[in-house]
Amino acid sequence: MNNFTQTIAPLLLMLPICSFAAQHSEDYTTTVKVNGVELNQAVSATQIEKLVGKTSQKPIKTFSECTGNYEYSISTASGKNLTFDIFSEDNPQIKSETFYKSKNTFQQLGTTKGRVWLSWSNAPAITDTILINNKPITNLYSMNQFKKDFPNSAKTGTHVLMLTASEAKEFLKNPAEFETGYRSYVDFNFKNGKLSKLEISQGMAC
Repeated sequence: MNNFTQTIAPLLLMLPICSFAAQHSEDYTTTVKVNGVELNQAVSATQIEKLVGKTSQKPIKTFSECTGNYEYSISTASGKNLTFDIFSEDNPQIKSETFYKSKNTFQQLGTTKGRVWLSWSNAPAITDTILINNKPITNLYSMNQFKKDFPNSAKTGTHVLMLTASEAKEFLKNPAEFETGYRSYVDFNFKNGKLSKLEISQGMAC
């Protein structure tokens, strides 16, 4: 029993250090641009066309019980999925939920602002101009390039945190204490060393 205590004590002392190292190893970005549109902030619905092109397809409108937000989603034949997530704090001019009853297209939403979550389920078909932390992400992007661009994240996984400038300062002060459960992120998926899927999303579990 005495030997067991002597063995386990150093391991217990190491746990907080390991936790800190894991947290600290994540890379982050404060800018994610797709076709010139900055997605690490609320975006006007008038910008959606730059992200999915001209389409006669109507988005699917849903009310998320999880977030309490209205979401408008659309998919393209090339495997691109876009969700426009409307937060009330970004739209103080909208006083009532009845505003959304007659809004069934992005054109009707006009200058309404929302967060854009985008995914490409078929990365080899990507034709968009994507810059993450000012690094170009193309349909030829590889795991080896990811390791060069985001060396810290590559040690623990394939995702990169999306943080505002002020959040980045807090993250750098104390990565171990920084809450990442509800943070936005860019997730890279690779198959045979090549990018197979790319997702700009909010890491939220309801």
